[in-house]
Amino acid sequence: MVAPLVSRGLVCALVTVLAAGPLVSCGPPTRKARVPFTTVPDPLAESGAEREFEGFTAGPGADLSGLDLTREDFSGLDLSGANFEGTKFARSWLSRSKFVGANLSGADAIAVNAYRTDFSNADLTNASFVGANLEEAIFTGAKLDGADFSFAFLRGAIFDEGATAVAIFSGATMPDGSIGD
Repeated sequence: MVAPLVSRGLVCALVTVLAAGPLVSCGPPTRKARVPFTTVPDPLAESGAEREFEGFTAGPGADLSGLDLTREDFSGLDLSGANFEGTKFARSWLSRSKFVGANLSGADAIAVNAYRTDFSNADLTNASFVGANLEEAIFTGAKLDGADFSFAFLRGAIFDEGATAVAIFSGATMPDGSIGD
């Protein structure tokens, strides 16, 4: 009577081991090589790329000033020279877009995702980027007087020399970023 209990226990143990899959060899886990980041504008933002929504066209030179564009997706668009004065972008997606020479003065861009976005020569006077993801964003030549980057993530972001004197960076994370040459 004892033999059937042992064999049933042995069978259960074998089934459990086999169901768990192949055994992993000992040693540290293998990790993928870290991809080096780059701060060149992403080719996804094609020149002239635009998108229509709510009766407005978001593209180069567009006038979207004073609108509530909360949670909108502007990823990969060319918004060069566009007017976004006083526009609300809270929690929007701006990744890989071009805002070259755009007017974002007084814009509310709280908690936006602007990964690899090009803000070169843009007017960001009194704009709020509190808690935004601005990883690898480019701010060369941008007007930053009174801009608020508090608690923003700025890994690999590029700013002109003197940016910290005119903008607010309280609690911002900026490893590997650069200011000036």
